[in-house]
Amino acid sequence: MSLGMYFFWKSKQAKLQKCKRCDLYYDELLDNCSHCAKLSNSELIALKEDHQYTLKNNASFGKYLLFLAIILAWFLLLSFL
Repeated sequence: MSLGMYFFWKSKQAKLQKCKRCDLYYDELLDNCSHCAKLSNSELIALKEDHQYTLKNNASFGKYLLFLAIILAWFLLLSFL
């Protein structure tokens, strides 16, 4: 991708803003956060817990993919020897 194309693509992306209430990102053009604007405090706590659980699962999935990549690289190295 050329440098000019990169800056064009970057300028067309939606600008994001971090919500002070739920710490998630939402479109800067919106007045309120689309994630937590209509939630009560107990629902907000559940949303945060669910988000943390998702982040934890994504991190563990990344570790599995890294392990798989190392095994594949090892087999490729052995195939050339």
